[in-house]
Amino acid sequence: MASSKLSAIFFLIMYAVLLYLVFTMQNMAAMYLMAIGMFLEACEGVYCNFFKH
Repeated sequence: MASSKLSAIFFLIMYAVLLYLVFTMQNMAAMYLMAIGMFLEACEGVYCNFFKH
């Protein structure tokens, strides 16, 4: 749902780190990172739908 190239690259890198954490069995850190990523994507969606015209 990335609305710009910068946010798309940011989320790609963040989810690559998330995959690394999962594969190295650092599950709690992966859960925190996943929750933060989901929250940031939701915030971006709200911003794009309500404030960006």
